[in-house]
Amino acid sequence: MLVYLHIRGLALLDDVALELGPGMNVLTGETGAGKSIIVDALMLLRGARGRAELVRKGASAARVEAQFELEPGARDRIAEAVVDLDLDPSWREGLVLERVVGKAGRGRSVIHARLTTLGMLERVGGELVDICSQHEHHSLTQVSRHLDLLDAYASLDGEGGLRRRYAEAYERWQGCRRALADLEARAREGVARADYIRFQLEEIDRVAPEVGEYEALRDRVVLLRDAQRWVGFARQAHEMLYEADDAIAARLAGLVDEARRGPGSSRLLAEIGEQLATAQIACEEAASAASRFASEIEIEPGELDLAEERLHELEGLRRKHRVELGELAARAEQMREELAELDNADDRQAALAAQEAGLRRAAGELAGRLDQARRAASERLAREIEGELRALHLGSARLEVRVDTLPEDQHGPRGRNRVELLFTANPGEPAASLSRVASGGELSRVLLAFKGVLATGDHVTTYVFDEVDAGVGGAVAEAIGRRLYRASRQRQVLCITHLPQIAAFADAHFRVEKLTEGGRTTTRVTRLDEAARVEELARMLGGARVTASAREHAAQLLEEARKYRRKEQARGRELAARLAAESTLSSKRLAAKASKSSERVRATKAASAEPQRAAKPASPKAPRRPAKTSEATPVKTTAKTSETSEKPAAKPSGASAKRKEAKAASKTSAKKSSAKKSASQSSAKQSTSQSSAKQSTSKSTAKKSTSKSTAKTSAKKSAKQSAKKSAKK
Repeated sequence: MLVYLHIRGLALLDDVALELGPGMNVLTGETGAGKSIIVDALMLLRGARGRAELVRKGASAARVEAQFELEPGARDRIAEAVVDLDLDPSWREGLVLERVVGKAGRGRSVIHARLTTLGMLERVGGELVDICSQHEHHSLTQVSRHLDLLDAYASLDGEGGLRRRYAEAYERWQGCRRALADLEARAREGVARADYIRFQLEEIDRVAPEVGEYEALRDRVVLLRDAQRWVGFARQAHEMLYEADDAIAARLAGLVDEARRGPGSSRLLAEIGEQLATAQIACEEAASAASRFASEIEIEPGELDLAEERLHELEGLRRKHRVELGELAARAEQMREELAELDNADDRQAALAAQEAGLRRAAGELAGRLDQARRAASERLAREIEGELRALHLGSARLEVRVDTLPEDQHGPRGRNRVELLFTANPGEPAASLSRVASGGELSRVLLAFKGVLATGDHVTTYVFDEVDAGVGGAVAEAIGRRLYRASRQRQVLCITHLPQIAAFADAHFRVEKLTEGGRTTTRVTRLDEAARVEELARMLGGARVTASAREHAAQLLEEARKYRRKEQARGRELAARLAAESTLSSKRLAAKASKSSERVRATKAASAEPQRAAKPASPKAPRRPAKTSEATPVKTTAKTSETSEKPAAKPSGASAKRKEAKAASKTSAKKSSAKKSASQSSAKQSTSQSSAKQSTSKSTAKKSTSKSTAKTSAKKSAKQSAKKSAKK
């Protein structure tokens, strides 16, 4: 949220400071007072190009400084953008952006006291402020922009979105396609090129130059061409220096001996002797070198011709390949690699063609998915825009988002679709291109509708609307004001307007006015209290002369706006309470679900541990009891009772027979009582088992039901047989 804006030296704004708050902030004033210059200042913070004419006359530079309070989501996005700037940690509490434009149009960009690039300022400013101006009406009439609007609505163009992934796949395909075309072109020229390279390599291999050979051979040729002359010179030098009767070396030796005979006390004479001795040694060494040179030059017949021919070959290679002979080996290696590529061109071409086909299929698949996503989103977008237009008093308007498929040769990095917005404001009329049928007022409302719909997926926290209400008035203006106020409940809104119906909804109202002070024109911005707001709205309603009826109408507008604002605030509180209640209920449901899951786990563990306890041998002193989870024992007991009662009784005779019958009846009654008791215990155990393990399997439940039925049937049979015996008695 933009909380502070300070502008200095920018056109008419000498020194203006604005303290903005949350909700809807409105700027009003006469035409030309400087309202749009404030928007220009914010655009500079978003990376707009600085122009020298923006700098106020007499100012050294134009400066714009803004402070933003950041929400957690915005902090995370900004932190990712400025990770390399090493900002002071205080930026998380309040980020300061600054832009300076000099007289030459150049300047500097600053993020929280750190110099940065204009691109970085543009990125950060774009995360914080979105500016919607009347110039954007023209973007709605440009068909090339319609596809971008649809993709923004469907969230296809963001980082990792389907459009971005398709564009990357398309670029990979095109790169491979270009490489394949280049390889095919080279393959067509490959035969002639390969023959030429082989000829060059054969020539290099035949000449086989050695490292340093060219320089040494060149010096040898120069020497051979004047060999006789230089041999004569060397021999003459040796003769004069050493061999002749009056050789220089012998003369120097005599002078050295003569100097040594002089008085030993003469230092100067000693120096002369030493220097003569040195000259004698140098003379003898020179004579020896001349002798060696003359003896080493042995010229073979035809040697000069052979050397010159070899030098000519090396010189030809050097000129043909335009490299020094020392670099010829590397050049030959490059030629061999190129020849290998040409020889393997068919294999590489086949492999590259297969790769290109795969990339084409991958890009085509993504293009198809992108096409489907756009067609599905186009219907939703049209419905939502029409809903927004109904709220803006365009209830009969109809918007169509037409998605066409381009010919294959026109597919590009944005996909294979052409998108166009078709519009009609009148029922029964066919929809046509938005640029041809929509009036200025209708374009304004369509633009606001798009902003309202696209804002659902937008993360910018401050919206700036610069006179987007052009061409409307009356009830439509009031509807626009309501939509802007509703938008301000979610994001901060800064709105520049000429309509009092919109200004009445402001949470903070600023008046922009142009003054003349000291012969200079300047702009002043004042925050209005309630009484001043009535006067400003009355001026906007009635013009230069403010009447009582205009004031009454202005007060009525403010009262109606207050009622709507209270209603929206109550609706917002109800919505927040409902969301909080739903959140609490959801938390309780999750907790209950977790508790049930824990009980189920405990019951499952208990059920799995019970058979293990039942399998342990019983104590000899304690009677054997059936396992708690098993219901087979009562069934078997009942079956035994049934079998006993079905055996034919012996015919009684006399008193003994009567005693036997009484005894048998007593036993039967006892068995019946035992069976009932057993069935009752079994039923109680079943009830206990069912309540402690509600999650038992359906198979176990079926077995329990069968066991109950069998026990009841056996008990009934036993009772019937006892009744028959009593009747016989």
